[in-house]
Amino acid sequence: MNPETGSVPPPEMAWAVFAHGTAFFSAPDDRLGVSAGVDDVAEAARAALAGLGPVVPGGPGGDFSADRLSGWFPDEPVWFIGFGAGGIATVVVEDLDDLRAGLTGRALRDRDHESMRLVAVRNFRGERAEG
Repeated sequence: MNPETGSVPPPEMAWAVFAHGTAFFSAPDDRLGVSAGVDDVAEAARAALAGLGPVVPGGPGGDFSADRLSGWFPDEPVWFIGFGAGGIATVVVEDLDDLRAGLTGRALRDRDHESMRLVAVRNFRGERAEG
C-alpha cells in the first residue's frame, strides 16, 4: 500500500524482475490477458525492455526520470527510475541525488538490456517462476 495515497496495486498485477534491478509490470491488457502464464509474462518483459533499445545518452534510449520513493521508504534511499515507457523501471537503492540515481538506473537498465536475464516473474494469478 502506498502510505501517502492509500492505494494498493491490483492483486492481478503481473511483473518480472531482471538481474540488475530493472522491472516490468503490467495490468491485464490486449497483449497480456489474465490467462497469461509466467512464460508469457517473461516474453512480454523481454520484448518491452528490448523495445527501449540500448542506452544511448542523448538518444531516445537514454531518457530517464528519477523519483525517490520517500513516502514508501522514509528511512531508505530508494529510487524509481522511469524511462518514458510504461511498464519498465529500474529500482536503485543508494544515497544519491536525483541525477546520479537516474544515471545509475540507466546504466543498470542497459546491463539488463544486454543480458535479458530474468530473476523472478509473476503472472496475473500469482503464479511465480524464479531464476
